[in-house]
Amino acid sequence: MIQKPQLPLLLLSPLLLVLLMASPALSFDLRKDTGGLAIYWGQNSLSLQTDGKEEEQDLQDYCNSTTPPDIILLAFHHVFTENPQINLSKHCDKYFKGSQMLDCTALAPQIQGCQEKGIKILLSMGGATGAYSIKDDGTADSYAQTVVDTYLSGNSSDVLRPFGDAVLDGVDLDIEGGGSTGYAEFTSKLKELEPDVLITAAPQCAFPDAMLGDVLDNGWVDAVFIQFYNNYCNAGTGEFNFDTWADWAKGTSKNPDVKLYIGSPACQACASTGYLGAEKLGQVYDDAKSSNGDVLGGVMLWDAGAAYYEDNGATPIAQQLKESVLESAGNAGGSAQSSAGSEPSAAGSDSESSAVGSEQTTPGSESSTAPAPLAKRVAEETPRTIVGRDAMPDPADHQNVKHPSYLLGNPYGG
Repeated sequence: MIQKPQLPLLLLSPLLLVLLMASPALSFDLRKDTGGLAIYWGQNSLSLQTDGKEEEQDLQDYCNSTTPPDIILLAFHHVFTENPQINLSKHCDKYFKGSQMLDCTALAPQIQGCQEKGIKILLSMGGATGAYSIKDDGTADSYAQTVVDTYLSGNSSDVLRPFGDAVLDGVDLDIEGGGSTGYAEFTSKLKELEPDVLITAAPQCAFPDAMLGDVLDNGWVDAVFIQFYNNYCNAGTGEFNFDTWADWAKGTSKNPDVKLYIGSPACQACASTGYLGAEKLGQVYDDAKSSNGDVLGGVMLWDAGAAYYEDNGATPIAQQLKESVLESAGNAGGSAQSSAGSEPSAAGSDSESSAVGSEQTTPGSESSTAPAPLAKRVAEETPRTIVGRDAMPDPADHQNVKHPSYLLGNPYGG
């Protein structure tokens, strides 16, 4: 259960109440602030972690919590074509008529409400399953325009906008297949079309990342959510390589102010290896801060449901981190968030088409069945392959060990 703030309103003077209500929320600056908390939201892996007893909550519930995140990454935009698609599991269940684009316009007020509290909302592109790739730089330029029109500030009347009039703050690149071609150009064009857009990436810790290495070196990113789990370079081990990433940030990145986030599973079942818990993760964070605090941005958790879930009454890991470890703007002014919102119940393949992936068929009119995560696997299933790969990963090839949630029924991860 996500705790709601309990302000002693009766003890406050009317004037103070007016001032509190009129004060704007402190907005987290992803480009400058440190101590941020980023979470992935949308795939409802909590349902599978708890055998269907609990589910991931609405977006607004996390934004209205006593210890809200600073950044929320909507997971996922997984089909890159002239007619793009998204998958938000149970959170969005109807299509625009005659299209495979989900009509998630009901989420617009929640997105805007989160943004009003200073929380950044980005769309994560990619995942371990999906029809995505970028053929060349020309395709990258055209798809940047598609992304602007569909999710950002574009106003083309010919484009279906799944989030209606809500304008997302940016995009996150979670590219796990389809090759590395075009993404550097994609980020450059996106910045040209929308100068204020936030661009992040989610590589695994093995350096350099097979799919994102080129865009990290030659494109533009504002922050990097590094997956220090399910790998030889897990956080908390002797092979933890945050220093290597810090050297890249200081010496190679095109963005001299790029921020690095320590990515971690939010629960034991969220990854096959690498779960630390709040205390040990806090120690890792403090060590990184003492040696490379100038590039450290904060912590990333996969995913929202697990991060804010009170397992048998235990304090959620997100709350522990926000209260004891992180020092973001959201902590300075965001802890007294509004308690509005409902009571929570708990916490690719390559393509050579002329578009960006392979064209999909049209489902027809509206559907009322919520799209499930694009594949379902249970934690006990073996072998532990990654959904969406053409072949099983070589255990010795760390570049193939990506997001962990294929173990939980979510083919993507965070």
